[in-house]
Amino acid sequence: ESYEKKVLEEVMALSIDQQYIREELKKRDLVTFLADGSILPRESGISERPLKDAVPFLSPGSLKVEMDLPYAGTITGMGIPKGITVIAGGGYHGKSTLLQAIQSGVYNHIKGDGREYVITDDTAVKIRAEDGRRICNTDIHMFIDHLPNHKNTKNFCTENASGSTSQAGNMIEALEAGANTFLIDEDTSATNFMVRDHIMEQIVVKEKEPITPFISWVKALHKEKGISTIIVVGSSAAYLEVADTILQLDFYQVKDIKETVTKVLSQYPDMCTEQKTNVP
Repeated sequence: ESYEKKVLEEVMALSIDQQYIREELKKRDLVTFLADGSILPRESGISERPLKDAVPFLSPGSLKVEMDLPYAGTITGMGIPKGITVIAGGGYHGKSTLLQAIQSGVYNHIKGDGREYVITDDTAVKIRAEDGRRICNTDIHMFIDHLPNHKNTKNFCTENASGSTSQAGNMIEALEAGANTFLIDEDTSATNFMVRDHIMEQIVVKEKEPITPFISWVKALHKEKGISTIIVVGSSAAYLEVADTILQLDFYQVKDIKETVTKVLSQYPDMCTEQKTNVP
């Protein structure tokens, strides 16, 4: 008797609709769904309230899907398919805000949050560098091997991990925990863990470089292990060449630019990064 029946019914209906979307993600081979009209930005860096007067989310036509929810009826939004997705764009145009919304979509949001129908594969994990963290008994040799001090990276331990070793450790731990989706932001990653350009490969030969960057494994992880990746980039084009889906944030509006990028990349046939196979 202490509950208001109408409020309780609204909470129940929203929860059932959200679970319906989660099941649809699996059926449609989608990593995440973001409903049109969602308010993604937050009020501040320390608030979970939606930002007032924010630009509502709108899906690009090429990725728009419909969901026929049990209670809310038919809604539309962007469905990001499994695979490798790159989110590009200029600074302050909303790239990280979009990724943060996707990241928080592993949880259900309450009514009024603005992201009620932003739903993500609930195994997704945000991967970042964490300088100084402890790593114990973790096999990171697919990313870091043959260290100059001959330290064993198949059973790696340290009390003070570097940027690259911490990110490698985080990724392996996520794999062991059953993650099917990696979420990565260039801003919070160790550069040498993510990419290595062709000039550096000539200056520091492979035999002298212990780090195999994530870009060399990203396609194999999807093909062989079913691991999808969504990555935000702003300064390096390296991941564009391996992406299945390429999005651009332009004044908070999402655009599908895969076709445009493919034409640009065709002008640079020598930039392709070597791709590994046989994930250990």
